[in-house]
Amino acid sequence: MHRPKTNPDPNNSDLARASGHRAGVLAIALAVLMATVMAGGTSQAAADGSRANVAVVVRELPGAGNGPEELVERLGGKVKLPLGIINGFSAVIPESAVVELAAHPDVDSVTPDTRVLLAGWEISDRSDDGAMHRINANVVQSTRYWKNGYTGAGIGVAIIDSGVAPVDGLTAPGKVVNGADLSFDSQFENLRYLDLYGHGTHLAGIIAGRDDAAPTIPKIRDLRTNFVGVAPGALILNVKVADGNGAADVSQVIAAIDWVVQHRNDRGMNIRVLNLAFGTDGIQDYLLDPLAYAVEVAWRRGI
Repeated sequence: MHRPKTNPDPNNSDLARASGHRAGVLAIALAVLMATVMAGGTSQAAADGSRANVAVVVRELPGAGNGPEELVERLGGKVKLPLGIINGFSAVIPESAVVELAAHPDVDSVTPDTRVLLAGWEISDRSDDGAMHRINANVVQSTRYWKNGYTGAGIGVAIIDSGVAPVDGLTAPGKVVNGADLSFDSQFENLRYLDLYGHGTHLAGIIAGRDDAAPTIPKIRDLRTNFVGVAPGALILNVKVADGNGAADVSQVIAAIDWVVQHRNDRGMNIRVLNLAFGTDGIQDYLLDPLAYAVEVAWRRGI
């Protein structure tokens, strides 16, 4: 999936690059195709019986032009999303074209654009164990932080998830700001930004929810009668990628991270935290994984 780095010697750069291609292209192609099968079917044959396609994420080398994108089109594929945060893009290409695309001199890596699923959780036999009032009072001991002024006020938390529904505790003016909706639901105006799966709303409440009746600085006695998240003063930036089935593609998540990094200070949001609660099969080293790379870039930008 990742071509060996070329020799940095400028006098032998062309020779080294060509040598790197020959040594690594076949391994890249096999890895992408095997990973596609293992990841659960992002490779699919067209209904009319035409050749099978594979969804990929392409990272380009610094200074690359439009050559890789143009090659995708010539090979019978289609460029989908630009992914500036990783200096690349997502695409759908014929399986037989992976070798040629990976061999392009401006391509750094080609990896599968696999499906990610929202993380689940187990329910305790004691139904009250996971209640927020217990978490705040006994586990995090949040009230100690709140009374010293640490409520999350002035901090924005970006949640890349299934959206956020306007439920009690998340409807105060300015509590939730809608960012980008990159989900498959976004084509329907009435579904845009809304949580059809429940996961994003669940997280938003845990992170920054606060019932209107709860004081700005809640005390332990307030937690029994009001829902209060861990950082009740924080703002939530709602970036939706997952549809009603709780699923999204890696490329959608990368594009969402890119959007958050670019807009982290819009409207005074001061996004300092990015929450990702997805699961995916880790079939490649994190040093090569484009999603891990995107998160690293976001961290280096101050998130």
